[in-house]
Amino acid sequence: MGKKFKSHNDGVPWLLLGPAMVSVAFFIVAPIVFIGAYSLLGRAPSGAIEYRITFENWNYVFSDLFYLGILAKTALMAFIATLLCAVVGYAPAYFLTSVSPGLRNFLLMLIFLPSWISYVIRTMAWIPILGSEGLVNRLIVLTGFSTGPIGLLYNDYSVYVGIVQYVLPFMIVNIFLGLQSVDQNAVLAARTLGATGSQAFFTVTFPLALPGLSAGALLCFILAMGTYVTPLLLGGTGTTYYAKLIYDAIIMENDWPVGAAVSLILVGFLGAAIALYSRKFGLNHVLKGAS
Repeated sequence: MGKKFKSHNDGVPWLLLGPAMVSVAFFIVAPIVFIGAYSLLGRAPSGAIEYRITFENWNYVFSDLFYLGILAKTALMAFIATLLCAVVGYAPAYFLTSVSPGLRNFLLMLIFLPSWISYVIRTMAWIPILGSEGLVNRLIVLTGFSTGPIGLLYNDYSVYVGIVQYVLPFMIVNIFLGLQSVDQNAVLAARTLGATGSQAFFTVTFPLALPGLSAGALLCFILAMGTYVTPLLLGGTGTTYYAKLIYDAIIMENDWPVGAAVSLILVGFLGAAIALYSRKFGLNHVLKGAS
């Protein structure tokens, strides 16, 4: 009496989760562990790696304000790019909620159509557009806004343009998903109680759709923080961001221990950002938008 029978399906969830957990462990956890191990290795005066545990790499990175300054500069760049994506992407996302499903699917395909082209090629395409003899400068001169070309290329402004065109689709889709989750009955109730269209949007729609906007902001911020190609091609020699520091330390200087420490600082910084977001909103909106 009261005997409990063990279900034959108790192990099925773990069996289904197994391949994903192995993939995460192999492709994410293991590389981070190896990078952490490299950051604790020493380096001989000749440049050879010494297999001894030391914290001199971490002391070197944290004692040099140059690295932390570039990290702050990169975070500011990612924040501004994310803010631009939110401003530019909200109207298209809102428009997607008002069209028929067939047209909506077509427009979503168009949004991600540039992703079918190599990211490097898409980034390099801005060079003839923003260059001194490019399309934008020719239009500026023809319209009389300037008597000569303006420096739109190889600076921070061109980096913002390249990053925004790269991460904007993720922002649009996440905002759209957030707007789709809004109960239209709440909007209709606000209109019934006398709210205007703009009042209903800012008091009902926008707050309820805020998790979608925040999820898009998190994805855009992470992608902008880690981008290397855009600052390299559009930023010029005088523009340095954090991903370039990692590349220079590992590839140019062949200093793997310092490069590993610099890399882990970025991983920790982004991990803290994800933890703060998860505490506030949860990660389900991010996973939904990235899928």
